Amino acid sequence: MAYATKKNTKAKKAFKTNDEKIGSHANHFNAKFIAYVEKNKKLPWERDWNTSGSDDFLDQRNACTQRPYNYFLNQIYLSMEAEANGWGNQWITKNGIEKNGGTFKGSPTWIYGWFYWEQVQTNEKGEVLKDSKGKDVKKSGYNFKTYRVWNTDQCEGLPTKLQSTDEEDAVEYTPLEGRVDNAEEYISNIGANVTFGGDRAYYRPSTDTIGMPTFESFKTVEGYYSTFTHELIHWTKTEDRCKRKDNHASRKAYAFEELIAEMGAVYTMHNLGIKMDKRAFDNHCAYVDSWMKALDKDTRFIIDASMQADRAVKFLNKTSNENGTSKLLNKLEGELKKKVA
Repeated sequence: MAYATKKNTKAKKAFKTNDEKIGSHANHFNAKFIAYVEKNKKLPWERDWNTSGSDDFLDQRNACTQRPYNYFLNQIYLSMEAEANGWGNQWITKNGIEKNGGTFKGSPTWIYGWFYWEQVQTNEKGEVLKDSKGKDVKKSGYNFKTYRVWNTDQCEGLPTKLQSTDEEDAVEYTPLEGRVDNAEEYISNIGANVTFGGDRAYYRPSTDTIGMPTFESFKTVEGYYSTFTHELIHWTKTEDRCKRKDNHASRKAYAFEELIAEMGAVYTMHNLGIKMDKRAFDNHCAYVDSWMKALDKDTRFIIDASMQADRAVKFLNKTSNENGTSKLLNKLEGELKKKVA
């Protein structure tokens, strides 16, 4: 007698590509982003000078490690959620909550990460492949992953050290006067070709030159650095830097590049510890309508711009650090030679 074999009806989990994962995350983020803009009549990263010294914008942290979360978009998303719910800036995963004996309530907030991987290539015999220079042939790439976090204000039973602290009293921001040493050093170490003078700021690809009005011609110190960092982000788009194409498929290329430059400038200014100038946000008014309309048809518009901005800022940081180290070593070497002589 023949017996019918029982088929395994359990469906295999479909493998999702990076593009599919990013698309799903983009749909989720866009709904929050559009709702924020419609409610507040401003973009999420716009911050007035009247915010306090306890302002946690772009300082959303992992409660267990106290490290700020990576990526501009994660910081924006967590800042929006914290602002909307009156939460602090401390976040924790489900595993972290359980390990620390806590419980959570409410829905999580989804953030993402890019994870680099590298694999040495081998032939059919398992032998490592070599290139023309004798180096191992490697294949590498990035995997996109999303994961859930809860604000510690959504949790109960966590140790005191993991809980949000009470907010400090609001402190009026005092506008800066004079040049800022760490910003001057950061910009100088990047080594971009800059021409000062005139009445407008620009990046000119044909000469690979940044044009900046003089420091004294700006009404505020913050305005000078806001403008300079914006142009530095444009400067990163060349083939030998971040390889950012001017034409982004069907998108309005100029508006898309301006969004990257604005996000990158906000992030860089935050890293330098300087507030963005209020007038700097006025410069994007001509593009806001294009950005918002693009979201209706292109859900990845904001996410892709954010990723490009992250990449540009990392390039600037790396270049400034490496050139700064090189200058320091040259200086020390010069001093040593003088002593020997």
